[in-house]
Amino acid sequence: MTNHTKTTIPTDRPPANALRVDKWSDMPTGTAPARYEITGEDGQTTTITLAKGNRIILDALIERPVYCASPVRISDRVCILRREYGVPITKEMYFNDSATDRAKFGVYFLNGAVRRIDGGAA
Repeated sequence: MTNHTKTTIPTDRPPANALRVDKWSDMPTGTAPARYEITGEDGQTTTITLAKGNRIILDALIERPVYCASPVRISDRVCILRREYGVPITKEMYFNDSATDRAKFGVYFLNGAVRRIDGGAA
């Protein structure tokens, strides 16, 4: 499975529904093991099982894009999901975050077909 790590700097704004995470309680709550199906660009499907923090991050990304910078270290989990599980997560860069005064900031997106197929509540 291809590791999608595209980083671009568009001139527009991130989606209005992008999740800004200040604490773990800002994200989905399920931590029990759950299975996910990933469909690659070649049409091949892979099934993975995730629990705890990795599951929380993937569930959040399935719901909507997620801002990269956060006190709960989202980037660490994104790296694990990309490298160890082949989850197609991309990062897009933007300019001038009015909420944090950062000159540049990133937002993570799922770049492919990923869905939970069983396990736990949303």
